Amino acid sequence: MMPTIVHRLLKASVVGLAALSTACSVLPQSEPLTYYQLPAAALSAQQAGASHKQLIIQVNRPHADRLLASSRITVLPQGNELSAYKGVRWGDDAPALLRNRLADGLRDAAQFRAVVLEGESVIADIELGGTLGAFQVEYVQGAPRVRIQLDALLRDQRSGQLIQTRRFVVQQEVDGTAVPEVVDAFGQAADALSLQVSQWLGSLTVQTETF
Repeated sequence: MMPTIVHRLLKASVVGLAALSTACSVLPQSEPLTYYQLPAAALSAQQAGASHKQLIIQVNRPHADRLLASSRITVLPQGNELSAYKGVRWGDDAPALLRNRLADGLRDAAQFRAVVLEGESVIADIELGGTLGAFQVEYVQGAPRVRIQLDALLRDQRSGQLIQTRRFVVQQEVDGTAVPEVVDAFGQAADALSLQVSQWLGSLTVQTETF
């Protein structure tokens, strides 16, 4: 009697494992991903007032909508339709990529005593933040073009007082349609934006007695 029960249990187990194996085989395979960093070229030193050399500037991660705040490489193939390139990701989300690029650019420009990021244990004098309105590829008359829009905001970190705001919009044509060419165009656009932000900060008059 016992061998028959054991035989039935073993048979049921084999059938169950076979069914589980079949079920697993129909699940979608995970998508292989290729990750890209944002290409960057070093900025040359930029002009700035003497007061800037005494200041520490903190560069914050800009605010962004949910899709732009991800690591997907966003594209607008037509109209207002938002999509993303398949099988590729940025190494970090777009706001963090741009924050890091701006910080590196300001370090290259050598306009401030120090450049730090939010979360670092350093008390800064002023902070640069804002909103990332675009970090994407747009097709214009069938041709791809990278567009980055940053609504920058500079404020006194200690008092919270607003110092200045400015909108930056950079557009860079893509030399082709392949993903590596798109990534290169993003790097060129980010470099141009970083230079514009550095020049803008250098043109501002910051009252050192405020800090």
